[in-house]
Amino acid sequence: MEPAFVLHRWPYQDSSLLVELFSAEHGRFRAIAKGAKRPKSAWRSILQPFTPLQISTRGRHELQTLVAAEALDTSLNLKGTSLYSGFYVNELVQRLTTPYHVVDGLFQDYQDTLELLTQVSHVEPILRRFEWQLLCHLGHGFDWHMDTHEQPIIETQTYQFIPEAGFSLTHASNQVDIIVLSGADILRLGDFEVTDQRLLNLFKRLMRVALQPYLGNQPLRSRQLFVQFKDLS
Repeated sequence: MEPAFVLHRWPYQDSSLLVELFSAEHGRFRAIAKGAKRPKSAWRSILQPFTPLQISTRGRHELQTLVAAEALDTSLNLKGTSLYSGFYVNELVQRLTTPYHVVDGLFQDYQDTLELLTQVSHVEPILRRFEWQLLCHLGHGFDWHMDTHEQPIIETQTYQFIPEAGFSLTHASNQVDIIVLSGADILRLGDFEVTDQRLLNLFKRLMRVALQPYLGNQPLRSRQLFVQFKDLS
């Protein structure tokens, strides 16, 4: 048995579920939960996102079969913005990780992020930190203290953010598709000193651009759901 969470699930045949799991020992993978849709199935209520699980699977191919699953605790209490933030975190793990590739520390950071989302009403700093942690775990992090020419970031200088590279000295620009920011802001963001909304907005824009090369052009479903949720609120 190993710790795991359900990232997503789909109906499978008449009475089963296809679940995408994220586990501590095997990373992200899919398994068939036979009979999980049946009313009397013990798995019916626990095989859902944000419930800490212990699981066991078997199989020689990429698609495993779930043989055991137990809830370690009740489902994490994510509501409103925190709930949609949890869906976003799940989708990032789905889109950016490779099946059966275990990344040291990522499962713990994922679990910590979900738990933090249950404790706060202001989710943005938590999401920005997880985005950064995920980039670093996958080998796509960039330097907050040195520019692309390996020179120290200077507070009084102006820099342009270059995806997959980092920060490069530049002159101020009015181009809307280029992120230009001061060295002082870069250093504050690198230390997660996001004490005001301006810095949080800058951080959000920066991380969106940083993630884009790895997410591709397909829109994030969780973002679309969150926009719909805000429109209804």
